[in-house]
Amino acid sequence: MPQQEQVDPAYISGVSQVIVGRGVAAPPYMTLLADAARGAVADAGLEAADIDGLVLSSSIPQPFATNPAELVEYLGLRPSYASMAPYGGRPGTDVINIARSAIAAGQASNVLVLSADNFATTLGLEGAIELYMTSFDKTYERPFGPLIPSAFAMMAARHMHDYGTTMEQLAAPAVTIRRHGLLNPHTEVRGELTVSTVVDDVVVSSPLTRSMLALISTGGAQGFVVTGRPRGERPVVVKGYGETAAFFSLTQAPSLVRFEHITTAAERAVTQAGVTLDDVDFVEFYDPATIVPLILLEDIGFCAKGEAGAFVADGMADLGGKLPMNTHGGTLAFRHPGMGAALDSVVEAVVQLRGQAGERQVAGAEIGLVHGQGSWLANNGFLILGRA
Repeated sequence: MPQQEQVDPAYISGVSQVIVGRGVAAPPYMTLLADAARGAVADAGLEAADIDGLVLSSSIPQPFATNPAELVEYLGLRPSYASMAPYGGRPGTDVINIARSAIAAGQASNVLVLSADNFATTLGLEGAIELYMTSFDKTYERPFGPLIPSAFAMMAARHMHDYGTTMEQLAAPAVTIRRHGLLNPHTEVRGELTVSTVVDDVVVSSPLTRSMLALISTGGAQGFVVTGRPRGERPVVVKGYGETAAFFSLTQAPSLVRFEHITTAAERAVTQAGVTLDDVDFVEFYDPATIVPLILLEDIGFCAKGEAGAFVADGMADLGGKLPMNTHGGTLAFRHPGMGAALDSVVEAVVQLRGQAGERQVAGAEIGLVHGQGSWLANNGFLILGRA
């Protein structure tokens, strides 16, 4: 692919994460956003008056509940740049790149990025499931009654057929990520998993069992301050970003196990960052089902096709392994608040690169790769973050 031009550096100088807790009703949407904003601005060592840009990530249950102008009014900001990333089909990580692009274009210097969802609080479990069903094409897919797990189950079944991936290997990411999640004091799960307990769990959509699928959380929020120069005590460099979209409806996917656009997006991010995959110290993947990290490991290029199951089962994705994966627990073993799930991964990457992850710290972490996805690997965005 063509060599990408280097982009002027930007920094994540402040982060915050609003924790709601397991089974606890989330606060109102605007309250979540305000709490995230205060935390991120303070973490960057700034005042509200220093913020001259705003990027708002939309909410799943309330995609049009507010807009940037309303949030500006609520927070008392006066930005020269304000933008909103729309709901649906986007990777989530894109909002960091939107902020970086605004800075590169001279539109702002200190951009506040906010995301919040009160997913299961607003919709309830049944409502959340019903909303996700609308993601399927209304003519050719929805009449057959698929659920989100159905899409990933088809990927898993095909991967098993094409590459000989076993149920035990399909269970391995759940075991590894749960182990990491239990080191996160804010996790919404309890108790370790074993390969046998994952395999023997209730089947949701064959071959996927309940333990192989993401949580549904009541809510949460994330905040970031992206700056044109280092601010705060421990800024992290946004070194590269790559994004591609290839389809929307699952029936239009060219393959269920090989996604060339994932390879392209990851290559763009790595090339722009001026690093190689060998330089990456840890990865934070969006993990709605255990088959997804396996496909990502392969299509990014960390493993050959069909080898990711053994890679994870052999401990290579553990904290002490070759490539620690989802060190905060991901959506399998931390939480899944909604659109902000990928941004929880960005928070974790910043915490890791600052050396503040405590028991789950990756030793000597200098480069992290963060992934977000829209729909079922239809649209993928990769961030390369580095220690400043």
